[in-house]
Amino acid sequence: MAVTDIDILEGDQSPREGWEMDKNDLNAGAGGDYLYLTWQNDGTRNPVTDLYVIEGEDEDPPHGYYKIGTDLNKGAGGQYLYLCFTRDGSQPITDLAVVTSNNKDVAAPAGYKRYEKDLNAGARGKYVYICYKR
Repeated sequence: MAVTDIDILEGDQSPREGWEMDKNDLNAGAGGDYLYLTWQNDGTRNPVTDLYVIEGEDEDPPHGYYKIGTDLNKGAGGQYLYLCFTRDGSQPITDLAVVTSNNKDVAAPAGYKRYEKDLNAGARGKYVYICYKR
């Protein structure tokens, strides 16, 4: 299986049918809107192969990346952060997870790699990282 699409849910939205959702709030401890990472496995699109987080409200994603339009610090202050992903590449991402901690060195789950951008940067909440498996 491969991740074929990614989105961010707000508040008490439920994931779309056939989508997975991590139950960790992307604004954990920061007091902002409740935000959750959701993704589709084995949809009709090509697999997602890389993640990227851009800083700045008006920043464009790198060439070949799709920008999800929800600020990852929505309602919490901090930096404007947006998750981007691409389907260009040869190594599909097969699963996603979110880790939160009071420790900036929190490890990714076994078999996962941690994307090294704290998604609560500047918002003074817990450290929040997206992790992925290939």
